[in-house]
Amino acid sequence: MELVRIIGVGLVTAIAAVLLRASKPELSFAVTVAGTVIILLFAVDLFAQSFGIFSEIGAATGIDSSLIRTILKIVAIGYLVEFAAGIVEDFGAKSVADKLVLAGKVIIFTVSVPIIRGLVALIGGFLELI
Repeated sequence: MELVRIIGVGLVTAIAAVLLRASKPELSFAVTVAGTVIILLFAVDLFAQSFGIFSEIGAATGIDSSLIRTILKIVAIGYLVEFAAGIVEDFGAKSVADKLVLAGKVIIFTVSVPIIRGLVALIGGFLELI
C-alpha cells in the first residue's frame, strides 16, 4: 500500500511540475520540492519500521549494535545523496549533482572507517594465530 502512495505522489508531482514548467517555473520548482519531501517522508517512515528487524538480527547473531547502526547510516546516506543528486540534476545542475555524489562518497568513507578498522584488527588477529 505504501508503494502505491509513493508512486501516486511521484506521478502527480511529475505531471504537475511538467504542466507548470512552461507557465510558472518557480511554482513548478515548489511543487517538485514538496512532492519530493512527501516521498522522502514516506521512505523514511518505511526505513524506520525496518530498524526493529535489524536489531533482532544483531541480537540473534551477536553482532554489535553499533556496527548495525553504522551500516544503516551508510545505506541511508547513499540513498539520500542519490535522491538529492537526482533532484539537483533534474533542475539542470549536473555538475552540482556530481559534486554532491562525490561528497556523499566521502561521507560514506568517513562513516565506514570504524568498520574498516575493526576488519583490519580481525584479520590481524587471524594472522597472529597462524
